Amino acid sequence: MKLMETVSSGRIVGDYDVQFGGFDKLMPHRVREALLVAAPYDSFLIADDDQLTELVFSEYLDLNLHYAPRVTRVSTPEEALAKLDAGRFDLVIYMSNPGQEAGDFAREARRRHPDMPLALLCFNAPDVLFLSDEDRRAFDHVFLWLGDARIFMSIIKLVEDSLNIDHDIALSNVQAVILIEDSVRFYSSYLPIIYSELMKQTQRVMAEGINLSHKMLRMRARPKILLATNFDDAWRLYQKYRGNLLGIITDAQFSRGGRNDPQAGIEFCRRVKAEIPDMPILVQSSDGRISGEAGRAGASFLDKNSPNILKDLQSFMLTYFGFGDFVARLAGGDEAGRAADLHGLVRLLRTIPDESVAFHARSNHFSKWLMARTEFEVAYHIRPRKMNDFGDIGSLRSYLINTIHQFVRRRQLGTVVRFDERIYEPDSPFVKLGGGALGGKARGLAFVNFLMSKSDFSRNFPGMVMTVPGTVALAADIFDAFLENNGLRHFAGGGYSSEEICSAFDNARLPEHAERALATMLESAGGPVAVRSSSLLEDSRSQPFAGVYKTYMLANNHPDPAARLAQLCRAVKFVYASTYSAEAQAYLRFTTHIPDEEKMAVIVQSVAGRRYRDGRFYPLISGVAQSYNYYPVPPLKAEDGVAYLALGLGKTIMDGYRSLCFSPSYPRNLHQFATVKDFLANSQRDFMAVDMSAPQGDFGYDSEASVSLFGLDAAYEDGVLDKVGSTYSYENDAVYSGANRKGARLVSFEPILSGGLFPLADALKFLCGVACEALGSHAEIEFAVNEPERPGEPFEFSILQMRPMLAHQHGRKVSFDGISPAKIICQSPRALGNGVINGVADIVYVKPETFSTSETPRIAAEIERLNAVLRKAGRLYLIMGPGRWGSSDRYLGIPVKWSQISASRAIVETAAENFHAEPSYGTHFFHNVASLGIGYFTVNPLKGEGTVNWDWLARQPALDETAHIRHIRLDKPLDIRVDGSTGRGVISL
Repeated sequence: MKLMETVSSGRIVGDYDVQFGGFDKLMPHRVREALLVAAPYDSFLIADDDQLTELVFSEYLDLNLHYAPRVTRVSTPEEALAKLDAGRFDLVIYMSNPGQEAGDFAREARRRHPDMPLALLCFNAPDVLFLSDEDRRAFDHVFLWLGDARIFMSIIKLVEDSLNIDHDIALSNVQAVILIEDSVRFYSSYLPIIYSELMKQTQRVMAEGINLSHKMLRMRARPKILLATNFDDAWRLYQKYRGNLLGIITDAQFSRGGRNDPQAGIEFCRRVKAEIPDMPILVQSSDGRISGEAGRAGASFLDKNSPNILKDLQSFMLTYFGFGDFVARLAGGDEAGRAADLHGLVRLLRTIPDESVAFHARSNHFSKWLMARTEFEVAYHIRPRKMNDFGDIGSLRSYLINTIHQFVRRRQLGTVVRFDERIYEPDSPFVKLGGGALGGKARGLAFVNFLMSKSDFSRNFPGMVMTVPGTVALAADIFDAFLENNGLRHFAGGGYSSEEICSAFDNARLPEHAERALATMLESAGGPVAVRSSSLLEDSRSQPFAGVYKTYMLANNHPDPAARLAQLCRAVKFVYASTYSAEAQAYLRFTTHIPDEEKMAVIVQSVAGRRYRDGRFYPLISGVAQSYNYYPVPPLKAEDGVAYLALGLGKTIMDGYRSLCFSPSYPRNLHQFATVKDFLANSQRDFMAVDMSAPQGDFGYDSEASVSLFGLDAAYEDGVLDKVGSTYSYENDAVYSGANRKGARLVSFEPILSGGLFPLADALKFLCGVACEALGSHAEIEFAVNEPERPGEPFEFSILQMRPMLAHQHGRKVSFDGISPAKIICQSPRALGNGVINGVADIVYVKPETFSTSETPRIAAEIERLNAVLRKAGRLYLIMGPGRWGSSDRYLGIPVKWSQISASRAIVETAAENFHAEPSYGTHFFHNVASLGIGYFTVNPLKGEGTVNWDWLARQPALDETAHIRHIRLDKPLDIRVDGSTGRGVISL
């Protein structure tokens, strides 16, 4: 079954409209175009020189609102009606003028445009008093100009709130405040205060937003204001929205049942309190005698005659609506502490006395405060729980702390959280430092984090939990600041040695805010960390830049925190330095990019693994899974995918050391171990781990002091080899599962792939399917697996990277007609690429008769010298030799880097009588060869897979020759053809 078929469309990756929409669907109805009908003199009084738009816009800016409506001004009702008929408006504000008939205009406008919101703004109180009931009803709202320009913002927001509240509550349970007031004078004064306080509260909670999108959510999810002018309308609002109310502000006297009732507000309060005893209610009146009745009804009281009425109103909102800090009080009213945000609330809950916890829990103050901060989900979890649900205050306290902490953690899943040292938590899944680009690797990790937040992958695999290690990404703008502050931009021009680059970057200083952030991160980091490159071009669909830049593993175990920070900063600077390395420059020359286009972000990530005996830290398994198999062996198909596994750190695979290759669709079909001889020749002999046995010392650009190679005896001592190993019995010439028998220990992964220790193959099939669907292409996934520390706990599957991969580029069918068999120098049934490679008249090959695995580093140096000569002359060449090209294991092939063969256009990987290594298509080296369109031929005559005419090569005169390599030059270019549809490749004269 194909990997893509393991995923039903839309079921795993999910509904993108919901995933990428969500809260941005709040407040769909906005006042973007407002029509102001006012005499020129009235407009001039409000905004000098008719600049009302500027006035409205400035008040929006003062409140940090991110859009402002455009205001069109006309001076007569006739002009207004013409504008309404000709254009699209969302609101009309009519400013009263004694010489104009406001009611007539409103009725005509309503006839022509029935759904148009209409507001009347009167300049004088008498204008309001003399309005007829018919004229008042013609408008949706009537207001009084009191000299405060914020009235315009209040009118607009009140209209938007009435249009959006039903939609927004259905989508996300936004909160509301009911204002009951029949005096135009008073609500025209109150509304600007209430809305200003709402916006300030929104700004406060926006500061806690984990990223820009979340900040916008906070703005859109702010509480709504609902205005009622009589008892019946107010009660309908209460009954409809009672589950979403932060509180109520009510006058004492207003119309009830069509008659003026001096006790209407008190009666409203009694009814609400009978149903919701802890509902905050403020009763306001000019009659001070109402104060006692309000108190007996359970409400607060505000005297309308007070000179501080607006300040008192603001104070009530801060105290009872959950605005501002959470102020913890004792039952008597004394303050016991305060919190400004969720993290502060968790800290506060750990320290305040039991009586304070009980006092606030009884009154639902915790949930009310959370509601006001748009933290609806956690508030709805907390509110239904009552004091008698818990055995004691300690249990209640623990419940509150754990619930809020888990909510914060879950909210961060799937998001890129902006770093804030005040609220940074070590278990935050993905944190971004800086405002620039994340780069390729970081984007891939952030995307995996996003996918996993939308679907619990782990539920598909009992006994295993899937995670993404905690990650901090230093965005590319920090790299820019580092270069600028230290005068390092000239290195982008090239021409510098590695020593010059490293010395300059090592002696430079990271930006101060970046160092502070790294220090904060290290304070809570409990184990080794990986410092990884994440350049803008890395992991792209066309050029992966795999392994071109540096990665460092740090033990992070020095007893001096300053030393650990210095080591981390040094690793970051060395990753920066690798941007301009010879390897990177050679790779860039093959692409269409210029050095200035490349910028470096950096990932600091917890290393997946466990600490074992003698300070060894490593995962049980590291691996790379690819949804496309370049060279499937029947019955495998290319779309069945392939995976590479190794014991220990993944550097084993990426650097080309021995690893196990298998298809997740056929986990028991291991052609690599077809015979006992294959087991002994191809199985992993040693493994890599972070050595934490002593404090980490200094390290260099090309060396990591903390990563060491260990033999399998060490894995046996650690108790892990029995889970991934087998044993070779000399007596029986057979291989047995497990590592507890007498004999030679091997890494076979048989207990997992055949024994079913945990469902690794199924997990890889599932993830490759998800990745293919999500990326829209074939995909590659790096991962690591940790064994449980205690029996009964699950295996931990950590996803370390997800990126698009290049599958076979079939393109046009390549014909091999016209090639004479006598002129064939090399042919292979396992060639990568597609098309004809022209312009290659030079051949550099490793002489098979003098080849020795002990000499491979010297061979690499000789090839590098020749490559430099040919590149300078502008000549392309074919390179041929035994084993894995680019492997860091000198005993598996020639350990060249890409920069050492950068003028080659075709590579032939051959096998010899006593030397054969299975091709490793999971290495960084191979990824870059594939992406750059280099022809890659695998030849193994011992298995009948292709040929090389060594005799012909040996007869050709050498232009240059050493003990190990020969360079020959032909009179005319070679004919190099590769057919991607069949994998066949031929090199001929």
